[in-house]
Amino acid sequence: MGVVPRLLAMMKIILTLALLLLSAVATAQDDPDWPSLSYLKHDYRSSAVVAYVRVTEAEVVNRIPGLEDWRVVCEVVEPFKGKFRKGEKLVYYHGAEAGFRKDLFLGEKIVFLQRNYHEKDKQWVYAAIENSTLPYNEVRVRKLRTIRAASAAKH
Repeated sequence: MGVVPRLLAMMKIILTLALLLLSAVATAQDDPDWPSLSYLKHDYRSSAVVAYVRVTEAEVVNRIPGLEDWRVVCEVVEPFKGKFRKGEKLVYYHGAEAGFRKDLFLGEKIVFLQRNYHEKDKQWVYAAIENSTLPYNEVRVRKLRTIRAASAAKH
């Protein structure tokens, strides 16, 4: 077998595994009890901002082969960590594989954001932590309230 056919075969295997992983993550996100409290604590600690938000706008602002950078505009419904308050507008960026539909970004979400310096524009921006944005549900919000209370008790 030549180099090119071997490379194509490996690419097919990698793509198949990636699709299986994505479908497993999508299925897990439909489980109202997922993620676990410890998983949420990890993302909470890694974030500058954690909030339950209502996303009203989403648009692709940059593309590279296979990836898109989305600019997302939302209203904070309930803040858990960071400087934002209920009712405030929040803009953040979300990297995603090319081909995601806009409607997947819209609606009620729980977001975990890091603050990053955007060298090109010479400004600080918020960006979603990879694989951390979750659809809203009351179980997840209850867990985040528990985490927020425990964090406040430590400080």
